[in-house]
Amino acid sequence: MPSLVDPHIGFVSYQQALTDRSIQPIPCDGYPELYVMQDEPESGDQRLTYAFIANRVVKAYAVYTQVDFWEGKPRFGVGYATAEQFRNHGFATEIVKASMKELHRGISQYLHEPGFYVEAIVGMENLASQKVAARTLTDMPETIVDGISGLPALYYIKQVV
Repeated sequence: MPSLVDPHIGFVSYQQALTDRSIQPIPCDGYPELYVMQDEPESGDQRLTYAFIANRVVKAYAVYTQVDFWEGKPRFGVGYATAEQFRNHGFATEIVKASMKELHRGISQYLHEPGFYVEAIVGMENLASQKVAARTLTDMPETIVDGISGLPALYYIKQVV
């Protein structure tokens, strides 16, 4: 049975790659434990991964891929996950907020006009992710049917300027 994309699967792979030293994220200027890595997965899309890392342990991460343009501005899909031992401490909300600021800082100079959009598609039963999206994107999501899984989901979107 199809399911929504689970960012925790990528989180586990990211932690393993960091442990193996096969990736070398670089520190961000504004936050002491925030690191970023840009890559191109098999799909060919550009991906930016932001992570809170301490002593080579990933506490939480947020992954952005540009999906298209909306109202003439770039639109990025975001997925986020937190290591089990760091859940219920606000790290997911913090990583989304911090990474949106860093993304804004990093791409603003390349935009033709200010601002971009960030969206998240969250499963109906994923209450923890719904809370994060409501705190960071919008508290008024739209009910949709996910285009990949065909399952009902909530769609959150925010313009970042």
